[in-house]
Amino acid sequence: KDKDRQLLVSTVPIEVCEDQEDPPNMEILLAEWQKLGFRLAYDDTVSELTCQALGKPSGNFHTTQNLQPLLKYFWLVKVDIEWAGHMLFLCHPSLGQGDRKAEVLSRVGAEGLVYVAQGPSSLRNTGVKHADVLAEFAAWARQIILLEKKICFELTVKRDDPNCVVAIEGLRQFDIDIFGKHAEYFCFQGGICGPKAFLPEHLANAMRPHGDAA
Repeated sequence: KDKDRQLLVSTVPIEVCEDQEDPPNMEILLAEWQKLGFRLAYDDTVSELTCQALGKPSGNFHTTQNLQPLLKYFWLVKVDIEWAGHMLFLCHPSLGQGDRKAEVLSRVGAEGLVYVAQGPSSLRNTGVKHADVLAEFAAWARQIILLEKKICFELTVKRDDPNCVVAIEGLRQFDIDIFGKHAEYFCFQGGICGPKAFLPEHLANAMRPHGDAA
């Protein structure tokens, strides 16, 4: 029925994943999904500087360069946690919340360079300037915004986190205000849930048939 179809396409987006190279007829396929009424999301996007600093992930074909000719088909582009966490907001979960995260912040303040987690306790200098990372992202984000599309960070970004603040304020210098005038174009995937999203008893209760006692 038309009503059921409209409900389906209005609530279920099609997310195009990053783990395989696009087929030669990718544009035709995307256009057909659009004709059916579905919205399309581009998953796990990484930038050219991110690839330079971290090495291009062997299983991720979704670079900003590869996205460019297909961008018109997508309403939402997702920024991979490696780009957002390591390079932009300097708060990748692998850093934890202790001294190593604080050192990343200290290094970017003193040297202007991005350091990333290496092993369980050390850091590695990527040789990439954080200002260049911000400039690259801002130029890309302006293009997305001009096309009236949305950007989703696959990361929890907190306005009271000093590491995040460096990026938030830095992007404002490039006229990108993710929590201000451009907020409608940005969203976030993730939340403040600590090491466990659900406690065991919550999962157990959810799995019991209605009416069963704990």
